[in-house]
Amino acid sequence: MDQPGTNLTAPILSADAAVWFSAYGFGWGYSAFALPAEVVCEKLGAANETPKQLMLAFELGKRRLLHAVAQRAVPGSGERITLSADDL
Repeated sequence: MDQPGTNLTAPILSADAAVWFSAYGFGWGYSAFALPAEVVCEKLGAANETPKQLMLAFELGKRRLLHAVAQRAVPGSGERITLSADDL
């Protein structure tokens, strides 16, 4: 999956401060992901859990996120996959 043609949607913040996004690519469709705020701070370098910091860290960490998405199985159930610190 970590190749040209794999894309991430724009992130949104959920009510519990997790960052939600989807990944999609030719041949496998969409998969939804959640990235807890603690993981964004720990692994992607956000200074704190403010929306501005979480969004900035997401944008700067896209390459790592694409790699993490590629490592996860893409389930056909349509359920959101929560990424952990170990995934990054």
